[in-house]
Amino acid sequence: MDRSRTAAPLPFRPRLLLTGFGPFPGAPRNPTAEVVHRLAETGRGERLGVEIRTHVFATTWAALDDLPGLIAEVRPHLVLHLGLKRRATAIAVESCARNRANVAAVDAEGCHPPATMLDPDGPPRLAAGLPIARMVARIAGTGSPVEWSDDAGRYLCNALFWRSLRLAAGRPTGFLHLPPTRELAGPRGHGSTVEALTRATAAAITAIAVAS
Repeated sequence: MDRSRTAAPLPFRPRLLLTGFGPFPGAPRNPTAEVVHRLAETGRGERLGVEIRTHVFATTWAALDDLPGLIAEVRPHLVLHLGLKRRATAIAVESCARNRANVAAVDAEGCHPPATMLDPDGPPRLAAGLPIARMVARIAGTGSPVEWSDDAGRYLCNALFWRSLRLAAGRPTGFLHLPPTRELAGPRGHGSTVEALTRATAAAITAIAVAS
């Protein structure tokens, strides 16, 4: 046995927490959950340069309370959340989360947020910690329409993004709003496919991995 030779160290792959949402009123089948499940397949993360850990949140205000425990369990180096924007025609790379909620918006259990502000002691907005421009460019390279957004809405997507940024402590954290699939868009819509949304999300992950 030649002891003069040592095995090359394995390349570091940052741990990425990738999340989506389940069904909610108007979206009985949420494509973000399908994209998350596809990217969780064996070997996908290795090819993208990351170790992928996944979670699908129930689309309820109460489910967001699971986030701190999830972060503590996974201990991610990077976080990317996915949400569905039903009227969108392009993937939106969100640049910030805002300290606001729509008290009229009901979740999958018919519940409303408790207040118009997510955190009365917090700032009006928090900036994403991921390379937005690089993500937009990589997604565009897959052929999917994409845009840079500074408005993540006032529903659960924005609320999750806000909470995640509050917990980030310097951890790169971002959010992608995905457009509906053709099934959800209906006959007059211009929806995408789960395959296209998966490719686009994978491209965004490569941009994140390169920057980490």
